[in-house]
Amino acid sequence: MTIELITFDLDNTLWESHQVLLRATRETNAWIVEHVPGYTSLSTERLTELNDTLRRERPEILHDVSEFRLAFMERCFQAVGVPVSDARRLSQAAFAVFIHWRCQVEPYPEAEQLLAELSSSYQLASITNGNSDVTKTSISEYFSFNVSAENAGAAKPSVKIFRRALELAGVSEPARAIHVGDSLREDIDGAVNAGMKSVWLDHEGTPIENNATVVVHELTDIGSAICSLDTST
Repeated sequence: MTIELITFDLDNTLWESHQVLLRATRETNAWIVEHVPGYTSLSTERLTELNDTLRRERPEILHDVSEFRLAFMERCFQAVGVPVSDARRLSQAAFAVFIHWRCQVEPYPEAEQLLAELSSSYQLASITNGNSDVTKTSISEYFSFNVSAENAGAAKPSVKIFRRALELAGVSEPARAIHVGDSLREDIDGAVNAGMKSVWLDHEGTPIENNATVVVHELTDIGSAICSLDTST
């Protein structure tokens, strides 16, 4: 059974995301302080309360990190006296700042060569719970499409997001697809439950039982792992 599709997680699989998120948050907060000065009056406790309330009242958007961030900022702005008519507009403007910096990622040095080699033999796609956009990166040319929790209507490890990728790729048999990711729960368990093969990128060499088809510790080992899975099917 020949492999037809390889899907990749993005954050901490093809690039490091921690510093990217820190910078995006810092730049967004600076914009907010300038345009909504009252925001600084919100205590940590009040922010937590607003967050928890939103989670209770809008469970249908919890999978969509972009919409949740927008809704949260809107509530924060209203909480400091911004009129309802202006709160959404300001939250959208603040989110535009966030998403700009969120997409300023630097793929791991070995990522491009890996993707270039794989894309010559397989269809590649990305599956992410986040709001980073692979089409805005230097490695976009290697991907046929991106599936996010936002456009799939569900987040990993839900099988729905993996099935959406299979559908878009035209792959009718999940076993003909391999998912690569760094999270055991979101990536590996999700892919396994969807019937796909999986490669766990275990950066730390974690001694733990897992359901991955193959475990690797370096991005450079993924090509040979996929080759072994393709020749063994």
